[in-house]
Amino acid sequence: MKRWYILLALVGFLFALPAQEAEAQVAFGPQVVLWDFDEIGVGARVDFGLADAIGIEDGFFQDLYGSFNANYLFLDGDATSLVFNLNGNVPLDLDTDLNPYIGAGINHWRTSVTFNFLGVSEKVTSSASGLNILGGLKFGLGDIPAFAEAQYSTSGAGFLTISFGVLFGG
Repeated sequence: MKRWYILLALVGFLFALPAQEAEAQVAFGPQVVLWDFDEIGVGARVDFGLADAIGIEDGFFQDLYGSFNANYLFLDGDATSLVFNLNGNVPLDLDTDLNPYIGAGINHWRTSVTFNFLGVSEKVTSSASGLNILGGLKFGLGDIPAFAEAQYSTSGAGFLTISFGVLFGG
């Protein structure tokens, strides 16, 4: 039943946005993730403009952009995990080569573990959703835009991820 509420909320959100010509710049690229300081993962990230899409022209949120990332975590043993994040980010206007930003959003993770006991194999999955709070830096890595980000998520028992990646496009 919970899935239907989420689906209805997303559809309602899409219909609430005014239809207009797409002007948003989109950037995408790979990332490496350190999850709770003991697991490594790889993923992909997409950044897209939000301020123009929702009609914000002035103020603190005038450069608001969204980011979506999906990560595959390499866990110990026969366990795998997928983590999805959707965040809204606000760049902090500093006159430097480093461009800090802060953000918040939602996440969902799904973990699968395969147990082998006395020749019987059993796969168990679990999932949880939660909120994110994050901060990061965008900077140049030569001519390629790059980012580093720290994010705390409340799903499950809560976890911290540190990400590094590059972005193309935009």
